[in-house]
Amino acid sequence: MSNFLKKALGLFVEFEPNEPLQPGGAPARDPLAQKFPLSSPKQAVAGISAEELDKFDQHFTRLFESSNLPGPDYFEFWRMMETLEAHVPDEKARIAAVFATLSIQGLSREKLLATAGQYQAIVEKDRAEFLKAAEDKASREVEGRKQEIADLEKQIAEHSAQIQRLTEDITKAQTGMKTLQAQVAEQEQKISANRQGYDVACQAMITKIQSDIQKIQTSL
Repeated sequence: MSNFLKKALGLFVEFEPNEPLQPGGAPARDPLAQKFPLSSPKQAVAGISAEELDKFDQHFTRLFESSNLPGPDYFEFWRMMETLEAHVPDEKARIAAVFATLSIQGLSREKLLATAGQYQAIVEKDRAEFLKAAEDKASREVEGRKQEIADLEKQIAEHSAQIQRLTEDITKAQTGMKTLQAQVAEQEQKISANRQGYDVACQAMITKIQSDIQKIQTSL
């Protein structure tokens, strides 16, 4: 089914036969295009890697095979179209040849168009289921993590406020400590000066008393 899928993607962008591939399998593009979401269909298709192309190919192959309607229909039509492509390059001639072959088995133009519509409805239903599953996963995986981010941001804000308060408290404490240290130094200096003065005065008094004692002893 890869050729069919590639042709479907080719409605948005042309695949060059010898277009260089990156290690991931996608056509060589601007590296920035691989890092950021691409908005246009053409850019989105160009961003599909060979691995993703194979994954989607297998998905739609299983989907079509599991939904294959009885008898020849659109599913058998495009499979035969792919098979004969190398032998009948002209698409119009190939369509005529494939239809002629399958019409022998009972395929009519009306049935071909009707079953093509049915397979389109199958793909659209699969798309709706895929989008629902993607939305559910986003709710589980993405929204849950977004809530965790919000909780962490709140926690960071609270801790930052707490750090700011603690920083202010530390600054106030440091300022108070410096004031007290200055007061301690001032008091120590006063006490030391007062003590020295007292010692000098006291020694003078003792010396005077001793001198008086000597004078009294020698005079009386």
